[in-house]
Amino acid sequence: MPIKKTKSGKYKVDVSLGNDPITGKRIRKRPTAPTKKDALTLEANFRSKHASKDWIRNKKISFPELIELYLDECKTSSKPGYHSVQLYTINKHIRDYFEHADIKRITHNEIIEFRKHLIEKKLSNKSVNNLLATLSQLFEKAINEDVIKENPCGKVKRLPLNHKKMKFWRPEEFKKFISFIPDDQLLFKTFYTTAYLTGLRCGEMLALQWNDIDPYIMELDIRKSATLIKGEFIVTKPKTRNGFRRISINQKLLQLLEHWKRHQKELFKSLMIPHSENTYVFQYKDTPSSKDIFSRKIKYFCRDTDLEPIRLHDFRHSHVALLINQGEDYITIKERLGHASVKTTIDVYGHLYPNKQKEMADKLDDLL
Repeated sequence: MPIKKTKSGKYKVDVSLGNDPITGKRIRKRPTAPTKKDALTLEANFRSKHASKDWIRNKKISFPELIELYLDECKTSSKPGYHSVQLYTINKHIRDYFEHADIKRITHNEIIEFRKHLIEKKLSNKSVNNLLATLSQLFEKAINEDVIKENPCGKVKRLPLNHKKMKFWRPEEFKKFISFIPDDQLLFKTFYTTAYLTGLRCGEMLALQWNDIDPYIMELDIRKSATLIKGEFIVTKPKTRNGFRRISINQKLLQLLEHWKRHQKELFKSLMIPHSENTYVFQYKDTPSSKDIFSRKIKYFCRDTDLEPIRLHDFRHSHVALLINQGEDYITIKERLGHASVKTTIDVYGHLYPNKQKEMADKLDDLL
């Protein structure tokens, strides 16, 4: 019998709720009630909550504890760079604001107030959206831990974005830039030329080793990416599954890479550093190169010139603009860039394709 009357006249409820999903131990609830009616109500509530698993949500954790659970999961299931970005983002903008918050009582309204707080800090709409995405992932973790039922960020709309005009160099601008680089700085000539003619991500270039270059079929084998985190050079898989790809390169680029390889061997010999096919292509000292030096040098080489510098990632955009100008289609570009879907390619670069209205207007000119 789940309900028994005790000697004191109260009613004891003895309900078995099955076995714990982790430990396998039997779960039992044995509260008491002043009347049989109250006891029956208690029993019904326990069984109802167990059926929907709401009884588990009595679990309580603090917001700082939730952060640590989330970051631990990031560390084990995500790339090291992603964990570092999330840690920095949370510590800078989220941790202090929610430090004493009651997770169970946070609603849509509190998230809207937090968004106002971010806007008042003069953050861009893109940054605010990214922060709310991180906050939403924290609440998803709370749902997975059975602390809350719903994500309070779920119905918060993203702020509109003001898309900046994409910067890229046309071939004549790139040639001008290369001409600014002294002949004795072959590393930078080779790096920027490779970036412009392949569209590789910076991390993919930094992870490139000589055995990834096939000189016979003139292809680069892209299957890893590199980043520097707290001074440690970390090599991981590409950004997406489609990041695993082979890229064809032109003859002149291959010749430039081989020229740099010979120069690199001489440089390593003078520094008494071993050189092999496993050496990183753009390494120039005893440790692999980082992104920073290649980013800084763009402005350095453009100083005192009439050429407006672009970001390192804009070399990737420049490559796409070059391909579009040559008449390449979306599918070819998507495969070369390693995008997860052609939709990504269209969303990012669709505006660079020739406008059909311009084509139509030119035809109308022909009528007059």
